[in-house]
Amino acid sequence: MRTSLGAAIAAAVLLSSGLPVFAHHSAAAEFDVNKTFELSGVITKLEWTNPHAHFYMDVTDASGKVANWNLELASPNMLTRNGWSRNSLKPGDKVSVTGLKAKDNSNAGYANSITLPDGSKLAPR
Repeated sequence: MRTSLGAAIAAAVLLSSGLPVFAHHSAAAEFDVNKTFELSGVITKLEWTNPHAHFYMDVTDASGKVANWNLELASPNMLTRNGWSRNSLKPGDKVSVTGLKAKDNSNAGYANSITLPDGSKLAPR
């Protein structure tokens, strides 16, 4: 009886320790590595949240129509280790972004590189 209980507890611990790994996804799960984009626009909002930070920007197309894009970044921890802070991007900043487009063709993507008006670049990972 004790062996069965010990084995059940050990199995439960091992199975539960793997749950965080399954909860996270790679960029390829949501974003199409074959569909890249280049956008220029104005930052409207930054969300410094786990598991991934996001920023939103208004992009105006050739006809003058404005679309708001949701762009994913790395985790706040990773961004901080790469020299970012909550103030690296602020509403009103004009930026250019390259990245991967969402597989569902929405106005969403994964930002690979962000260029600020002074020409300096922020790398999200």
